[in-house]
Amino acid sequence: MDRYLADTLLTMSGDQRPIPGGLVDVAEGRVVWLGPASEAPDRGDAVVHRIDGILMPGMVNIHCHTPMVLLRGAGEGLPVDRWLHEVMWPREARLTPEDVRIGMQAGAVELLANGITTSVEMYFHGDAVAGGAADAGLRCLVTAPVIEDAQLDRFGTWQAQLEEMVATRERWASNDLIEVGLGPHAAYSLSDECLRRIAAIAAETGMLVHIHMAEQEWEDGAVRERCGMSAPAYLESVGLLDGRALAAHAVWMPDDDIEILARNGVAVAHCPCSNSKHGSGVARLLDLLRAGVRVGLGTDGPASHHRLDLFEEMRMAIRLARLKAGDAAILPANQALHMATAGAADCIDRPDLGRLAPGAWADMVALCGDEPALNPVIPDEDDPISRVVWSGSPGAVRSVWVGGRLVVDDGQVISIDTRSVHSDMERRARRLAR
Repeated sequence: MDRYLADTLLTMSGDQRPIPGGLVDVAEGRVVWLGPASEAPDRGDAVVHRIDGILMPGMVNIHCHTPMVLLRGAGEGLPVDRWLHEVMWPREARLTPEDVRIGMQAGAVELLANGITTSVEMYFHGDAVAGGAADAGLRCLVTAPVIEDAQLDRFGTWQAQLEEMVATRERWASNDLIEVGLGPHAAYSLSDECLRRIAAIAAETGMLVHIHMAEQEWEDGAVRERCGMSAPAYLESVGLLDGRALAAHAVWMPDDDIEILARNGVAVAHCPCSNSKHGSGVARLLDLLRAGVRVGLGTDGPASHHRLDLFEEMRMAIRLARLKAGDAAILPANQALHMATAGAADCIDRPDLGRLAPGAWADMVALCGDEPALNPVIPDEDDPISRVVWSGSPGAVRSVWVGGRLVVDDGQVISIDTRSVHSDMERRARRLAR
């Protein structure tokens, strides 16, 4: 058994109050006890690890296209529709499975070093995405996209794409790090027949459905022209919202559509930095939360938003919400951190992630107590959660564990040969850019 003793423990579970002098016991990859060190049970055989700083749950990134590290910086300044059709999809049509595996490995290094222990991925060659994540020791929910577009016909028919995702689920069923879901790209990019089949597979298997929704204003008109209703209403009508559903972006959402998400239990991946970079709009975050919609944070891909950094996303979410409302008191720091940890895990129906609690996976992040931005600490005024949200950064990440396994030590990823991965990634990125 391993015992972790920290200056400050953030559990993001229960009442979420920080625990000074907190302690976590871990066995077989899971938390077995936590609380004040003064109340800990006697475990004479435990290996004790001293954490000088803050110990918190690993963060959960619920919308990403991580292998896009291979395409980072391409198509700068374009809105999403032109960016996809003119830059991304032509290059992605040339991707090989090994490109994707190396891209996922390289991106996983960034995610882990940034304190992100779980990522929800939507990218081509789902088996390679799973492999790249597992190689690096990153927990991953893989949802390869299903798209009907002539530029991407090399990935096969939508029927073939779906068959491959179901087969991928079976191949990875015994791996604790990997879960496989379904990734229909969007209501506007898929046929009625395809969406209904996805809904049927989701109902049969319980697989998560991860779909882009209302990212840009023009999408609503495109879906209404074809179907006579909004994208959420249309997806509800074909049964796609009946099971586990995660809507990425959800920016252009009138009240009626928010109500559809709420009554169907659809979760939302809020991506404030990507939406801002592309000029897509500002999501109605507060209205979604007031309606009871579960919301977590996503970085989006490192081509649409260059950084895989949930610290930045937390601050951007707060700033945009406060600017939109004209109120400096809304969306407090603990709510933002919840959306990056336990709240994000709840969006994908994984109560074993994003929190430190008995039975949960021991996915943990240690933030360095000497990090200048996290200091000074005035005991009578200190709010550790506020410090993490407003001053935390990847530079503060000292150690990371996934399922109790140390994958980042002294700020460096140790679970994979990072030098080799980055060299291979650079070579492949240059080939795709030609």
